Amino acid sequence: MQPTVRHRLTGILEGDREASAWLYDTFGPRLYRRLKQRYSYPGGLDGEDLLQDAFLFFFQNDGRVLRRFLEQVPPQQQTPGQLETYLWDLACGVASNRRRSAFHRRVVSLFDRHDIPLDPLAERHAIDRDTVERLEDCLREGRERVFLYYVLRYKDGLAPEEVAAVCGWSRKATYKLKQLLDKAVATCARLLGIEN
Repeated sequence: MQPTVRHRLTGILEGDREASAWLYDTFGPRLYRRLKQRYSYPGGLDGEDLLQDAFLFFFQNDGRVLRRFLEQVPPQQQTPGQLETYLWDLACGVASNRRRSAFHRRVVSLFDRHDIPLDPLAERHAIDRDTVERLEDCLREGRERVFLYYVLRYKDGLAPEEVAAVCGWSRKATYKLKQLLDKAVATCARLLGIEN
């Protein structure tokens, strides 16, 4: 009889190397193809690096994320397809963090140059960054889905259709989130005293 997903994941959590190899051999090739297709474009992220980072994340902290799958997904739904969807969502999160980190490094490197004299607009840019941070803090305190839409759309640069696909939302729900985000931004701007 073929071992179940639950049996394999329990083996991984108990240190079974064969079960760990099963996870990689079973899900690694497809995850790699999907990561490469979505994130490996000119100036984008390397699919192999993303796959490696994703599997490091899956196994870190004694397999905390794999344990969470076993705890949160009912045993009858712990199928290979459900596990693949779960791993894909986590891998997209890793890729999103890598992309944001790469963007932040590029921005920081531009602003950390001390040998370049500051232009007259430098102070204005610093104020703008501070304003954006305050606005993000205000949005973070609001509805969770609205803030997630904001991060995926405006920090990660996903198109609305991509946000809908990544999150499994309908186009209508995604459009509604855009409207809710517009209202939340207006409310936060008013609360923070930010003028148009």
